[in-house]
Amino acid sequence: MEKAYFKVVGMYCISCKSIVERQLTNESGIKRIDVDYMTDSVMVEFDPSVITKEEIKGRLEKSDYNFVRITR
Repeated sequence: MEKAYFKVVGMYCISCKSIVERQLTNESGIKRIDVDYMTDSVMVEFDPSVITKEEIKGRLEKSDYNFVRITR
């Protein structure tokens, strides 16, 4: 498993958090999602043999928010 961190632009409340989480719920290869609208961040724990960071970013962008991967 790997972790990818994303900076969120335009997420301000619990509803925003739910929208972002919904984009990744039930996606193959994703083990855990942690969305924190207070710090504008999303952490995704995933299996890179099933889904890539770029595919995760693409799914997140479908929620109409902008994301930039954070490397840690």
